[in-house]
Formats: sequence, structure tokens, C-alpha cells
Amino acid sequence: MSVFQAAPLAGQSVAITGGTSGIGLATAKLLAAKGAKRILLVGRNRARGEAATAEVNAAAAEAGHTMVPAHFHQGDVAQPETGYALAEWIDRHCDGLDSIVTAAGGNHPPRLFHTLPDGAAEAIVGEWLLGTIHVLRRLMPLLAARGGGSVVTVASDAAKIATPGEAVIGAAMAGIVMLSRTLAMEGARSGIRINCLTPSLIEGTITFDTVMSDAFSQRLFGKARERARLGLSTAEDQAHLVVFLLGPESRRLTGQAISVNGGISAA
Repeated sequence: MSVFQAAPLAGQSVAITGGTSGIGLATAKLLAAKGAKRILLVGRNRARGEAATAEVNAAAAEAGHTMVPAHFHQGDVAQPETGYALAEWIDRHCDGLDSIVTAAGGNHPPRLFHTLPDGAAEAIVGEWLLGTIHVLRRLMPLLAARGGGSVVTVASDAAKIATPGEAVIGAAMAGIVMLSRTLAMEGARSGIRINCLTPSLIEGTITFDTVMSDAFSQRLFGKARERARLGLSTAEDQAHLVVFLLGPESRRLTGQAISVNGGISAA
């Protein structure tokens, strides 16, 4: 595979962290419908992981694909050993790896900086930024060994827009964006493309429910919701962009941070 070339979606092997809900699960189902060969879903909760695996395999069957593409790996990406375990599993069970999607993260409502409880900053940075670092550090070499591939990381608009209550969240998200942009430069020589999603509110997700159930963040993001003149984004909206970024149509696209947010911001 030459630099910036992308494998067809049909037949791809893809690892998706945070694959048991939200953007990760919606992406997995869309990939399954398009004929992905193998989809590794990574998450912390086994019951949710098994349910997600069944959904993804059902999406493949509904699209007329007879094989079972989805498999679940239980693990916490904030822990470095999870990256090692994923690489070992892929090496043992897959004929290489074509793409990576890092959609794992925490479920932390916005809080003013001085009200953050002990340990919250460490959890936010660990679950989002360090989780992305650990996974890419161990799995990107598998893409390079195959001659290239595509990576999509997931951050949020907090990486671009300063928002009260998101000081640490924004710092972690900005870290993911800069990590992605820099690795896009480093990975180009190995045929690896990396782009980052930076959504805002995503309707119908666990994080959305958390934000809207908290009095402070509900007031904060209620105003943002009003600015979404095209309607709030859904996980499925994000998934279509992820799948585009994984496929050959985006073969010249790398190092970008893209917001699908219904018009909440122009960043």
C-alpha cells in the first residue's frame, strides 16, 4: 500500500475503542453493513460489549454478509497493558490491521475548575488523552507493517473553543487533536493517514444524557443546542464521516480536525 492509499472498506480489519456505544458502535455497525472483514470492539463493560457485538453482527447479516465480523475485547484503554493485549490479539487472530478508531473516553460532566473533585483531572486525561496514546502507540506499528492504513481519533469541540466548565476536558481534547496532527506528519512516510473528529453535543448518547441531567451543564449546553440550526448531530452522523475517512475516497485527507455539530460553531 503506497502512501495515502486506503484499502476498500469491504475486507478491512478495524479496531474500535469505545466500540460498545455512541460513535464507536454506530461506526462498527456501518462498517459491518459495508462488508468489513473483522471489527474488534474494545470496551470496559462485558455485558455492553456482548450486546454491541450482537448488534454489529446483526447489521452485517441484514446487509447480506454471511460471516460474523465483530469480536469484543474487554479492556480499559487508560491502562497501558490494554494496548499490548490488543496488539497481541490482533497478531494472533487477524491477518493484519487496516484501520483504527479511538472513540473511547470518560463520561464526565463539565465542572468549573475550582469544583473538580480529587482525581477527576487524572481520570479525564487518562481516559481520553492517555487512552488514545496507549492504543495508537501499540497499534500504529501494525498499520505500518501492512504498508499503511487509516486512523480516526475522536475528541470534541472543547479542543477548539474555550468553554467554562471544560478546562481539563478541553486540555485533554486539544491534546488528542495535536497528537493526531503530529502523528499524521510522522505516519505519512509509512502510508498512515490520521484525522480527528471534534463533535459537540451528540444526541442520543450516554454523554448527552449525562450533560443534560446536570443543572450546570444543562444551562451551559442548552444555549449551544439552540445554535445547532441544522439539528444536533447523532452518532450515526459521526459514523458516516468516520467511515468516509477510513475509505479510499479520503486518500488525500490527513492531519485534519473536523467538527460535525449542526452549526453550533464554525470552528
